Amino acid sequence: MNKTKIEWCDYTWNPVTGCLHGCPYCYAKRTAENPFYRRAFPYKFEPHFYPERLNDPMKVKKPQTIFVCSMADLFGEWVPDSWINSVFMEMVIGYQHTFIMLTKNPVKAKHKLIDFFYQFGEKFFPSQIPQNWWIGVSIESSQFTGRIDELRNIPTNNRFVSFEPLLKSVTSEDFPLDLTGIKQVIIGAQTNPSIEVTPEMVQPIGKACQDAHNIPMFCKDSMPMWAVRRELVWPLHKSSERPE
Repeated sequence: MNKTKIEWCDYTWNPVTGCLHGCPYCYAKRTAENPFYRRAFPYKFEPHFYPERLNDPMKVKKPQTIFVCSMADLFGEWVPDSWINSVFMEMVIGYQHTFIMLTKNPVKAKHKLIDFFYQFGEKFFPSQIPQNWWIGVSIESSQFTGRIDELRNIPTNNRFVSFEPLLKSVTSEDFPLDLTGIKQVIIGAQTNPSIEVTPEMVQPIGKACQDAHNIPMFCKDSMPMWAVRRELVWPLHKSSERPE
């Protein structure tokens, strides 16, 4: 587990790495295949499970906000149930922390969360998704906003949407953006190569946040300087101020 420069969390934790989505903009793939990081990612970006990393959150006693599998999609179709359940069990043990999960596959996330708590809930802990767990979806453009509807089907109050990288507008007159039931929004731009984020791309997201009872919105450092909102609903144990 590592302290991270990601502005909206304190640590990243990667007991699972690698992904087969094949997104052309993927920063994680570039990192994992960089020879400089060969020791950290000996399997490059091929999906791999590291059981020796599972208990890393328990080594940090003070509460922290932890991004789970920042170098993977834990709910990718290629990820075995045994890997997912092992990660979930450690998250239950690390109850002092806040765990943030982000996926492009909310349908599988729903089934795996429900299956896990149905299977183990009555025996070990309350059969409900803990309040210190957050589940979110990535949205790059209007093509993928259907993931938000699927996210709403997950039985939790802790849902968020990450518009990163924001490549195109995520709304239109015929398909307005609906963020009902969402508690947090994050927006980030693509870098390396960079794609310009315009006010016309961001303003509809801000309006949708306002329409859905003023959802907190967090604009990452990759965004233009006019994107100043830095609001987080979950705890953060480092400064979230944007550098000058």
